[in-house]
Amino acid sequence: MAILKHDNSLWPLAVTVAGGECTLEMHLNSLHAWDDWFKKAEPFVVVRVYNDEESLQHPKGAGPATQKWLKEGAAEQMQQHVQAMLIVVPEQQFERMQNMSVQKAFGIPGAVVASLDDAHAWLMKTSNHNKTLEKTRFMQIERLVHTLIL
Repeated sequence: MAILKHDNSLWPLAVTVAGGECTLEMHLNSLHAWDDWFKKAEPFVVVRVYNDEESLQHPKGAGPATQKWLKEGAAEQMQQHVQAMLIVVPEQQFERMQNMSVQKAFGIPGAVVASLDDAHAWLMKTSNHNKTLEKTRFMQIERLVHTLIL
């Protein structure tokens, strides 16, 4: 069963968790979740967790829908509000994806990483999010991700 869940209970940390191959409807709902985060008009950090290879596959129509969404203002909103985006991919997919650029794709700081620990290390090393992303708070993301998977 595919999942694509969004959570902002750790705001200003926003988390998405994906597992299995999502549908176009799930993808479009994901864009609406981003719109809701943008409506807060506050800076935030996004951690996107892909649990398996299937979750990395985009459903037919997702590319054009996302491009349209970005052109209609989401790209500007992203650059204005998203301080960083970390994309956690399955370890076996990391080598293939590690050179993908969040900066090039979205115009914001970020990285593709192989674990939540790597995401935390990247944020601590390359950004000024120390108060927001203290280790104890970041550990809550791991618990949240496991909850969302179930």
